[in-house]
Amino acid sequence: RDDRGPSGPREGGFEPREGGGFRKPWERRDDRGPSGPREGGFAPREGGGFRKPWERRDDGAPSGPREGGFEPREGGGFRKPWENRGPRFGNDRGDGFRKPWEKRPGSFNRDRPEGAAPAPKGPSTPAAPEGELLFGRQPVREMLRANRRVVKQMMFSDGIKDSEEILEIKAACEARGIAIQNHTRETLDAWVNSANHQGVMAVCEEYPYAELEEITAAVEAATGDCLVVVLDHVVDPQNLGSLLRTCETAGVLGVVIPSDRAVGVTPAAVRASAGAAEHLKIARVPNLVSVLERLKDLGAWSTGLEALPESKPYTEVDYKGKVCIVIGSEGHGLSSPVRGKCDNLVKLPMFGKVSSLNAGVAGALALYEAIRQQQHA
Repeated sequence: RDDRGPSGPREGGFEPREGGGFRKPWERRDDRGPSGPREGGFAPREGGGFRKPWERRDDGAPSGPREGGFEPREGGGFRKPWENRGPRFGNDRGDGFRKPWEKRPGSFNRDRPEGAAPAPKGPSTPAAPEGELLFGRQPVREMLRANRRVVKQMMFSDGIKDSEEILEIKAACEARGIAIQNHTRETLDAWVNSANHQGVMAVCEEYPYAELEEITAAVEAATGDCLVVVLDHVVDPQNLGSLLRTCETAGVLGVVIPSDRAVGVTPAAVRASAGAAEHLKIARVPNLVSVLERLKDLGAWSTGLEALPESKPYTEVDYKGKVCIVIGSEGHGLSSPVRGKCDNLVKLPMFGKVSSLNAGVAGALALYEAIRQQQHA
């Protein structure tokens, strides 16, 4: 459009620009004088009405105070080009740009061979052996004496002394061909999440539960006094272990526990029983009510421990003959269906401010009252 004259007035009242109706390229505007006053009262810039490029301003004097009170930068009133700036944030990049990524130490490297990994910084704990980890000198010794479990390995801590218990355990392992390994005490601590292993740990199969028929057959075959214990949803392994220890020393024929919503015979329960659980017949069943009905058919009377107003003192019930003692859970006692199948309910006298005993203590008192009566019959 350079060969045509100035355009006419634009629609809307705008006048054409002087010089041909269009704006000249910026690089050819250095020779024109300062522009006139701008609409709105702004004065033209000194030196030609436009801002010079930054690379040509090194010789200019420092600018004056900025509007708002900001002082000019030291060294000429403008920011230096980026390539001349020093390192930012103290990371000492040096040349002002980031280094290539592929060879940085510690960075993610896609070229690393599959499976390769940096060497560990320090010694790590070996993986725990597969199987149930039974620990403690007395529980392990009783487990070996009972000889009901398959033992895969026997672990000792480094430097353990050959006490009477340790010598017996080692002799049993040698007789049965059980492999023995030594590990640091810290390794055994990590495997059983406890420091109370006493330097001995057996890797064995899970606890061998008995079938209910084994217990009911023993009750049926009994010609005199006998005791069976039914535990109604005991959830604390310490209480379970304490009860099992009492049952074994009291000579009960068997113990029945529910298969759900109750603790099983875990290593913690075996340890709490001091290994006595290894010598007991313990059956897990889905329904305790049917067990009590079956025992009643065999001539066994069921006595439940429950602190109710109608319960009798535990010493005023006859425990002679075939007896089943039913012990409830901590804090909840007997469930309603189980309570309904009991022939007697008994309670222990309370004289202090605390109105309950834990299941292990209450069960022990009731069991030994039954033994006292049976032995003095």
